[in-house]
Amino acid sequence: MPSERDDPEPRQMIYDIRRRVQVARNRYWAEGVDGEISDDTHRELATAVLQYHDVLYEFRDESILGPGDFPDLAELRERVGKKARQQQPQAGLSRPTTVTLVPAVTQVPIEDILEYSEQLDDLAKKLGFGAKADERTDVFGVDPTYDGGDDVDSTAD
Repeated sequence: MPSERDDPEPRQMIYDIRRRVQVARNRYWAEGVDGEISDDTHRELATAVLQYHDVLYEFRDESILGPGDFPDLAELRERVGKKARQQQPQAGLSRPTTVTLVPAVTQVPIEDILEYSEQLDDLAKKLGFGAKADERTDVFGVDPTYDGGDDVDSTAD
């Protein structure tokens, strides 16, 4: 009897959401290079991270996982469906600021949301949903399995 891991549909869902998270991160990096992250990007990354967590949540009881493997998204989750007040400065000298309502998830620093996405990537990889390297590659001709021990008698002159 095949296991749940052999069912391609859950795997495809995870790969699809990972792509979506990567698209949101790419947008974040592109806007960040230009010096300003839009509220749309902030919300998109938050949404993708929450959905990524939800897709991985069914695997929460896997024996390979330990305490703390799932990032704590409480800061983000508690803001879903809520608005927050944000002051907007008006153009011109001595003009008062206006207060607008914005999605409360935008009050969570985007750097924290980005960190959550990376923690979820680590979790997905630990669960077996990440890319795997076929073999270890030497770096600049150095054997990565070499432990640094001396194979030569250093007392010989």
